[in-house]
Formats: sequence, structure tokens, C-alpha cells
Amino acid sequence: MKIDMIRYGSFIGLLLIAGTLLLISSAAAHPELIGMGVLSLTFGLRHAFDIDHIAAIDNMTRKLLNDGKNVRGVGFSFSFGHSLVVILMTLGTVLFVEWAKHTMPMITEIGGQLGTLIAAVMLLLLAVINGFILLNIWRNWQQVRRGHIGKAEEMVEQSRIYRLFTKLLGLINHNWQVMLVGFLFGLGFDTATQIAVLSTSVTAAGEGVAWYGALAFPLLFTAGMCFMDTLDGLFMSSAYNWIFSSPYRKVYYNLTITCISILAAGFIGLVDLLQGLSSVFGWQGQLTTWVNGLDFNTLGFYLVGIFAITWLAALAIWRIFKLADHELLAAEIEK
Repeated sequence: MKIDMIRYGSFIGLLLIAGTLLLISSAAAHPELIGMGVLSLTFGLRHAFDIDHIAAIDNMTRKLLNDGKNVRGVGFSFSFGHSLVVILMTLGTVLFVEWAKHTMPMITEIGGQLGTLIAAVMLLLLAVINGFILLNIWRNWQQVRRGHIGKAEEMVEQSRIYRLFTKLLGLINHNWQVMLVGFLFGLGFDTATQIAVLSTSVTAAGEGVAWYGALAFPLLFTAGMCFMDTLDGLFMSSAYNWIFSSPYRKVYYNLTITCISILAAGFIGLVDLLQGLSSVFGWQGQLTTWVNGLDFNTLGFYLVGIFAITWLAALAIWRIFKLADHELLAAEIEK
């Protein structure tokens, strides 16, 4: 745990130092860049709370943990892959200004539509599959309440739906592969924070700032977003490792958290799908207007709050009803 924290923390620190040095290199002639740099960093911290980030990191962590993988780097990998879109688009815009004027709007539109639809399909797939898993977990919970821990664990590991779940998401087996997921999510280049960072870089370049000075803004944005997403991933990793350390807790907490994951992934997936389709086909109406007006960042804060309240409630129930004693008793009966 400490080694992973040092490794990811060091990389994020290097991003922050690199962005700061690049900013300072141009700040003497353009002191207003300091404020723009601070805004880019805070944009990154804020963007990490977008609801699609939280849902994706949560679901990928649970999937890799089921496969017995090290999941502490899921948050960092997703965030860094997501940030690559911002960095690459900034480079393309700053280095090839004339090309960007004519091509970037089209790339942004197509990339936004494609990225949004990909995110929608992935999240809806997770919601549907988790729905089947929830039914299986409920059956396991009934077995656990009767004291049949071993039987419940066997049902979890040998469930056909469980095998289908791992097969459909079998392409994601390592932390670095989560970067690809983050990159695909990042193609939906339609959030205010991402556009603001790109606009800031373009404005700086237009004022005569060197290309490397303009690159400071996406680097600071990446440092802020990676910091928060990495903390999110480490928290999810620690929480799920505790859950999966015992069959009783595995079933009990999975029942609670999977419900939230289904609702979150399903809702976000439907919103992404409607946003993508309305953009492609030019749909207009009250529903599309409402959907396109949703703030993913605000929704992300709500989801964090729901997760936190649920964890606290689950822990309180675990202690108040002394479920740990039931776990020990059931283990003795199994013996």
C-alpha cells in the first residue's frame, strides 16, 4: 500500500512540478498566467468528481478485485488515460494553430459523440450485468443468513452470470489497461472543465506564449485530476479488499453497494446515450434539453455523498446488529 502511494504520488508530484516550471518560464512576461494556472489545477481537482469518473473507477475496481488483481492503481490509470485526451488536443491546437482552426471543431464534435456513446454502452452493460449479479447475491445472502457460508461462496464463484461478467470485461485485466477506458471516456470532450483548459491554452498561445508555456495548463489539470482520482481508487481498493476478506462481508456489502452501482451506471449510461444520440441526430425536446443541461460534476458530488452515507450506514448496521458474531457462528457451524 505504501509503495503504491509513493509511486503514484511521485508521478503526480512530477506532473505538478513540470507544469509549475513551464508556467514560471512564461510568467515573467505574462504574469496573468499564474492565475490561469491555478484555475487549471482546480479544474482538474473538480473534474475528478464527475459522476462518470466515480462510477467507472468503482466498477473497474470491483471487476479487477474479483480477478485477484492489484487494484490500487485503477483510479490513477483511468485518470491519466482521460488526461491524455486533453494533453494531445492541447498540443495539436497549440502547435498547429491554422490546422486546428479548421479541423479541431470537427474532431471535437465527432470525438464527443463517439466518446459519449462508448461510455453509454459500457455503463449500461455494467448496469444490466450487475442487475443479474444482484439477484445472485440476494440468493447468497439468504444462504448466509441460514449459516451456509461455504455454499454461498461456491454460488458466487460458480455462477453463470459471474462467469459472463468476467468474460465480457475480460479485456481489462491490468491497471494499465484501465488507461484505455479512461482515454475512451475522455473522447467525450464536452465538459466545461476540459473545454476551459483547452481554451486557456489557446488563449495563451494567441498572446504570444511559447507552446511549452501553454502546455503547463493541461499538465496542471492532469496533476489535479490524477490526485483526486488516485485517492478515489485507493479508497475503493481498501474498502473492497476489506469486503472480500470474508465470505459473509462479501455477500452482505455486495448486496448494498451493487444496488448503488446499478442505479448510478444505469442512470449515467442513459444520460450519455441520450446526449450522444441527440447530438448525432439533432433531436430536440424537453427531455433532451433536460439531459443536456445536467451537470455531471454536481451529480458526482451527490454520488460520493450517497456512497459515503451507505458505507457509514452499512458499518453501523454491521456493528449494531453484531453481524460479525453471526459470521463466526456460521463458520463454526460449517466446520
